[in-house]
Amino acid sequence: MKKITLLAVIATMFAFGANATDLWTGTKHVSWSDGGLQIAAASFSSAQAGQKVVVHFADATDGIEFKVMNANFDHLAGSREAAWISGSGTFEQFLTANAVDSLKAHGLEIIGANFNVSKVELLDGKDPQAGISVWTGFFWADEWSTLELYVDGYKYVNFSEIESLRIYSEAGRSDFTINIKENWDAEGQIADMSSMTAGAGYVELTLTDSLRTRLSAAGHWMIQFNKDAGAAFNVTDVVLVPIVTALSNTKAEAKAVKMIENGQIVIMKDGVRYNVLGAKF
Repeated sequence: MKKITLLAVIATMFAFGANATDLWTGTKHVSWSDGGLQIAAASFSSAQAGQKVVVHFADATDGIEFKVMNANFDHLAGSREAAWISGSGTFEQFLTANAVDSLKAHGLEIIGANFNVSKVELLDGKDPQAGISVWTGFFWADEWSTLELYVDGYKYVNFSEIESLRIYSEAGRSDFTINIKENWDAEGQIADMSSMTAGAGYVELTLTDSLRTRLSAAGHWMIQFNKDAGAAFNVTDVVLVPIVTALSNTKAEAKAVKMIENGQIVIMKDGVRYNVLGAKF
């Protein structure tokens, strides 16, 4: 069962009162034979990174998937494999910047083996972490819990421009286990905690050329956690940190200022606007 901290509960309560949009209401049985629930792109015209799509479901016996209605019906960037649901409840899908772009262009299909949908909402969620968000949300890391991410969350990334991979959590410590895998075979192991360093609220894997190749070529990422001797905790973000090339941080030059515009990270320096990859726009 997913658990969240008091801070996350308060944030969720605020989100329901602050900015709630009903994307769809009614009664729809979702299955592979009956089809999914489809929501047009126009419904996401005001969506921003960090918001969440909340699906109200009942009578579920399997999993839930989020797809964009493009030619291939790709999985929504930042959505999870093995997102199991059962009985009645809600499922939260937080939106990355790439997910928002896809939804605005193509719309959303919610699909799975067997459940009934009664409502789909777009709610305020949380502020995105700086960098390229591969996944954001709340994932409960207990004993050998695995966050499985579709390739659609990172297949668009040019890894030659990526410095590191950061995994954020609410653990308040770094004495736990992380394994990054592409499959369960021994050769499927990509990295573990021995290659990572601890930062403020995250652990970081600095990428070598071989790691860039492995991560970019993987058909999906399987990020495995074990709480070890400490308490279980929420994982909140998986972020790729770009190499800063266009912007210098030397004291002799003007300071760069980071801000969020329409859910996107914008860097202002000397009156010029850059994205997180250092490209002007």
